[in-house]
Amino acid sequence: MILQIVRYIVALVFGVVATAAFAGIRNTRKNIFGLSIVSLGILLLQLVFLILMGLDQTLALYPIHTHLILIVFLIFHFECTCLDAVIYTLLAYMCCQIPAWFSKLAIYTPFNSGGLELTIYIVTVCATLYLICRFAAKPVHELVQSSTRSAIAFSLVPVTYYLFDYVTTVWTQLLYTGNYHITQFMPLIVCVSYLIFAVIYNKEQKKRVQSNEERTMLENELYNVENEIESLSELEHKTRVYRHDMRHHLSLLLMYLEEDQIKEAKTYIQENLKTIDSFTPKRYCDMQILNLLLSHFAGRAEEIGASYHPDIKLPDHLPLSNMEICTLVSNALENAFDATENVPVGRRMVEVRIQEFQEQLVISIDNSCNNDIVIIDNLPQASRTGHGYGTKSIQSIAKVHGGMALFQVKEEIFSLMVTIPLHNITV
Repeated sequence: MILQIVRYIVALVFGVVATAAFAGIRNTRKNIFGLSIVSLGILLLQLVFLILMGLDQTLALYPIHTHLILIVFLIFHFECTCLDAVIYTLLAYMCCQIPAWFSKLAIYTPFNSGGLELTIYIVTVCATLYLICRFAAKPVHELVQSSTRSAIAFSLVPVTYYLFDYVTTVWTQLLYTGNYHITQFMPLIVCVSYLIFAVIYNKEQKKRVQSNEERTMLENELYNVENEIESLSELEHKTRVYRHDMRHHLSLLLMYLEEDQIKEAKTYIQENLKTIDSFTPKRYCDMQILNLLLSHFAGRAEEIGASYHPDIKLPDHLPLSNMEICTLVSNALENAFDATENVPVGRRMVEVRIQEFQEQLVISIDNSCNNDIVIIDNLPQASRTGHGYGTKSIQSIAKVHGGMALFQVKEEIFSLMVTIPLHNITV
């Protein structure tokens, strides 16, 4: 009887500690105190049930006076969700099978006794708790927290095992009748649950990997845009410096003219015009950052021999931040120039229009291209691995501001049209 009581207490401690480990409860004094109080309360309640109803009824009602209380404690004290609390508790219950199974090995030894069985049980409990806390608790907790679908798939085995164990060994003796379908039920559930979990987990992992890749690519693109704008701002700084030095240039020109050195004056003017053209951004609009960006792509158009026609008429109020509109336009023009470089010189063309139309900000970009661009679900498909995030970034910015981005290919012309309400509605 004493051995049974000791084993009973050890099993309770194992269940509480394992549940807390799976739930990710930190090992602090406050948490240890709370778990100790709830364990003592459960033990006293079990004692009341034992006195009033006997051992068999106490074991049969274990889900009520132990597991239910532990689940409620996790929900209200540690703010676990109901689903998570159930999973952690039933998973810990399932893990009780490990020391229980090993302790029964005592019957195969010549020293078989209740004391040996209890000793093996306690040693195995300590070893199992160490392995759970050291290796299994954190991955299990992260898996349960990752998504509801993963948590449900993961819970199939512990929930089924819990019900099966009570129905076939505690509330009835069906497991010991030798019925084939009863004895093979849990292997069936393990097999089915494994397949279901593998499918769901694989899908969740693919989504997570894709999401991380897209986030990384978008962050890199934003970083590139910031660097691009910074380099263009340096050009503008050079322009301001040159403008500041204009007095010296004019003084030198005046000296040439006063001394009738017309040829030297013309040469000096031509040299300065070349210098100014090399770093002076063209003016397309009043928005400084956008103007710098459009000027940058004008240089690229000149390099590849493409016609480039920005037509910018900005409204008084823009629904996008400076960084958002530059990210959007930069991604769109980068894709446009990449595409138009693939067509013969003479047909290379990029046209940009930004204007207000029917209380919408309309950004329209057309460029020449080959007819090998495929659009699926209104999204151009990337021809190379690691590409295609620019168009997703454009769609994302438009969607956040209640607008839309439309992509179209027709007669070797790729068209992008982004419309965003001027009365910004963020979703």
